[in-house]
Amino acid sequence: MNLAAITFLYPAMLAGLLVLPIVWLIIRSAPRSPKQVVFPAARLLRGLRANRRDMQRAPIWQTLLRCLILTLLILAAARPVLNRTEFSRDEGAILIIAENSWSSAANWQEYRTGLSQIINQARLDLRSIYIAQTAPEASGATTTRLPDIIGPISPHEADRFIDRLHPRPWAPDYTALSNRIADHQHMANSIGSIMWLTDNMEHPAKADLANELGTIAPITVLGPKRENRIAVQSLTRNRTGLDITLAHQNMNAPGEFALLARNERGQVLLRHTVKIEPATHQTRTQIPLPSDITNSIQSLGIEGIESAATVFQTGARWQQRKVGVIVSSGDSPVLLSDRYFFLDRAISPYADVTYAPLGKLLESGMDILVATGPISGLGSQYSALERWVRDGGMLVRFAGDSTTEVEPEFLPVTLRLGNRDFGGSMSWEKPKRLLAFPETSPFFGVLIPEEITINRQLLAEPDPDIVAKTWARLTDGTPLITSAPRNAGRIVLFHVTPWADWSNLPMSGLFVEIWQRLLPLASPSDRSEAELQTSLPPQSVLDGFGRAHQPDATTLPLRTPLPMPDPRHPPGIYGKNGQAVALNLGSFLENLDSQVRWPSGTVIREITDQDQIDLAAMCLMAAMLLLILDGVALILVHHVSLRRARHKDALTSFLLLAFIGASATMLLGGRDARAVETQAAALQPRLAYLKTDVAPIDRLSQSGLAGLTEILRRRTAADLAAPDAIDPEADDLSFYPLIYWPLVDGQQPFSDFARTRINRYLDSGGMILIDSRDQEVEPARLRRLLAGLEIPILDKAPGDHILFRSFYLLDHAYGRFAAPLWLDARPDQRLDGVASVLFGGNDWASAWMLNEGIQTESRTDDISPRQREMAWRFGVNLVMYALTGSYKGDQVHLPAILERLGR
Repeated sequence: MNLAAITFLYPAMLAGLLVLPIVWLIIRSAPRSPKQVVFPAARLLRGLRANRRDMQRAPIWQTLLRCLILTLLILAAARPVLNRTEFSRDEGAILIIAENSWSSAANWQEYRTGLSQIINQARLDLRSIYIAQTAPEASGATTTRLPDIIGPISPHEADRFIDRLHPRPWAPDYTALSNRIADHQHMANSIGSIMWLTDNMEHPAKADLANELGTIAPITVLGPKRENRIAVQSLTRNRTGLDITLAHQNMNAPGEFALLARNERGQVLLRHTVKIEPATHQTRTQIPLPSDITNSIQSLGIEGIESAATVFQTGARWQQRKVGVIVSSGDSPVLLSDRYFFLDRAISPYADVTYAPLGKLLESGMDILVATGPISGLGSQYSALERWVRDGGMLVRFAGDSTTEVEPEFLPVTLRLGNRDFGGSMSWEKPKRLLAFPETSPFFGVLIPEEITINRQLLAEPDPDIVAKTWARLTDGTPLITSAPRNAGRIVLFHVTPWADWSNLPMSGLFVEIWQRLLPLASPSDRSEAELQTSLPPQSVLDGFGRAHQPDATTLPLRTPLPMPDPRHPPGIYGKNGQAVALNLGSFLENLDSQVRWPSGTVIREITDQDQIDLAAMCLMAAMLLLILDGVALILVHHVSLRRARHKDALTSFLLLAFIGASATMLLGGRDARAVETQAAALQPRLAYLKTDVAPIDRLSQSGLAGLTEILRRRTAADLAAPDAIDPEADDLSFYPLIYWPLVDGQQPFSDFARTRINRYLDSGGMILIDSRDQEVEPARLRRLLAGLEIPILDKAPGDHILFRSFYLLDHAYGRFAAPLWLDARPDQRLDGVASVLFGGNDWASAWMLNEGIQTESRTDDISPRQREMAWRFGVNLVMYALTGSYKGDQVHLPAILERLGR
């Protein structure tokens, strides 16, 4: 250990070391012990007690030991600190600006270290703390806002707050933070220093905020040693594999990053090393891959950097569909002048295109069939084509040269005879243009070039549902593209030909974009959904570290065009089946190499790994151990014996030994009674209930859980110990698989510390059953009691939930009453989809009691034997669900599993 790294907070206390020579002289000035001379006549005086005790000089080792003890006590009073970090010497409170936007995720561990160091300094300097965040959060039904500034709080409370702080997968809002600080004028007057944990990347209004903060107090910017500013900006596929674009900061030396491609199960399909050249801010690379492996890629990430910016998801549009174009035998696009040329160039970059007769295409298992006019070979394949469409296939049709040969059985709308001609020699009308795509169209949001014109089209009869079937229309309102579901499949009709005689649409880029939107609708993985979704609900979203999880109620559905990720639309997958789209953060990130210009006077420092260590406690501990050692040595030197000493000496020696034993037990890891109970709870599982400090309710909970434990012992293999009464303020909750929480009138809300413990228990896989005990839910009381707890959105438990199948086959959460059971609407898949919070009002504890003779304040004589039996069965199911999770889900889906194995 480097002694130069030790700093004394109270150096004046070291003046006490000047007393050591005086103490040494006092101890050594005592006369030596008299010598004993054997004189036989002195045996006559044996047994007499002297009224005066002779002084004895302490041995040199004992003098040194006691001087060392005194030295340690003086050092402890001087408060030595190892690796003292002086961020600021100013007085007043500390304002910590914690960067928790997407850019902080890659260096989050360093930011946490910096936060801990700042809080340790505030603890040593006895300063209060304010904490401000930079990333906005969801607020209300559809709005977002920046979280309130926390403070003033103590360093202990700040420690607990940063445990819940985590990065967000969207951009910061420095303008809103500036307004927040301006609204807290009292805070600005009490701040002595500002600590800003961030990197040097430029963001809108970041420099302006720094200039405003510089007028309040000195600013110290703490940044990571190495900034990992890198993002996967785009991921596209070509004819041979992948095209990848990375956006990053300029590097002084060449660097390497490993790209990892994963499938839907998270398995790594590809690991590819990309070299980053210096003095560049963008890197493009190509990876040759077979088509089947490319189709399986669900996400691409950068190894070793956990951030939402480094994860790029693919969505349904990524998978390459198998498209079959119905042609006569030997017909294929081989020349530029071929009639299939424009169609082939629009589809082939994004799909596997095959040109073959209808019968061969149906046998090949195509996802999409394209007919460029009358369907060739339909006579012999009519039933097969009809069955293929009904089973989930997509048939795309175009107008042919002869409109009289269009088969009405495979059309989405009824057509009029003949066609409509614009701009011809016999027509007064001019060529028509396209209107903007309606919101009900999958092409909604695609920009329409002004040069697109239509010269001829097929006209549809004005059916009552023609508007719902229309995906694109002309300026006069007539349909250009129509579609209709057919069982699990779909039929799409272009009212023009796929070549450039009726319109210039096939020659435009709009035709390519239309096919890019059209191809994913033929989802090969799930054909069960034929209706289109105009609003795409969230399927899975990413957190700041790029880890996928189930969306919560604050995430809103998505509409095209895709917006930049924000608290209401975090990056992730939206929609399902063929309409699932991926919203990626990296697609919106540019200029990652831009550097912010800090105002003059700003101190910029790097976060170090060396944390401050308070050595005062170690000095006190060492002094106590040496004091115990001095007592033990004193006993051994003077040969104290508890058996042969006089009563007074024996009592004194016994008390000294008891004191030494108690001190050693306390210092060397002795456990109190509560620690023994905690160890027992860890060794043998048991149920628990939250103490309410209402004696009748606590006795009822104890009796109910004891009865349920006995039922479990009799009927199942679950041998649980006696239930525990726990208090989140003092007890560790992590040892209990299920906690019963009865609500009582007048119950006070939990403290911040208790709420943190409960949130950590739920986040790590624990389960809480909340019982209002009155058949009804009182929202005001429930919201007050659950304020600050991370309770998920609750929904009524369906009758086929795994909870009702875990042991007994039930259809209800039976208890003393018959109120419905509420549980997680979207359980976290990280916890195997198991609900963490269950809520109801059926007074389960009263129904679970095994001994009817227990005296409680709750009337249980209204419970029939049948009702009590069903309540026991629900209790058994509940405990099995808490212990084993969703393993019964495999049995619920057993028919589907057997069907897959049979294939």
